[in-house]
Amino acid sequence: MSSLLYIHGFNSSEMSHKATLLSNTAKALNQPGAVISPRLSWQPAQAIRQLEAIIEENKATGMTLIGSSLGGFYAAYLAEKYQLKTILVNPAVQAPELLQEHLEPQYNPYTQEEYELTQAHMTELKQLVVTNPTPELYWLMVQEGDEVLDYQAALDAFPKTARLTHEQKGDHSFTEFDRFTKEIFRFAEIITE
Repeated sequence: MSSLLYIHGFNSSEMSHKATLLSNTAKALNQPGAVISPRLSWQPAQAIRQLEAIIEENKATGMTLIGSSLGGFYAAYLAEKYQLKTILVNPAVQAPELLQEHLEPQYNPYTQEEYELTQAHMTELKQLVVTNPTPELYWLMVQEGDEVLDYQAALDAFPKTARLTHEQKGDHSFTEFDRFTKEIFRFAEIITE
């Protein structure tokens, strides 16, 4: 059975709103095991190793990636490495530059983890930058009201995609994301109706 790998963002977790919505949709569609939503390390290289292990374990049965914010940045790297269909939700395409402003002690409100981002972590992020994306792999979802990221940067980084959802207003969480959950399962070929 095909699965959907949800990749959460910076200082988020597997318990985020979108992850929960997707898991609840999977249950409602009678596909309870279709969504994989791991808790990722705050260290970029470690998070990528975690995700690669999950992909290696599940890719034979079919896998689609969905990443939000920093998770979208990770998802694009993994999409290119494994040539997997991928949904990017308000992705942090400029993650190495954006997180440069957060080189300080951090607190994750979901996991209660305390840690410190360093320049070494920015170096890890720079190794994951995608410069020439494969258009047919992607569904890009952006909202212009994103208060955290510049939506135009995502449009510039992914000028052509198989599918584009570009909405005015909204916010970084992607307002009313639940409108798209069933269509996401179709895109991932988990359901056909």
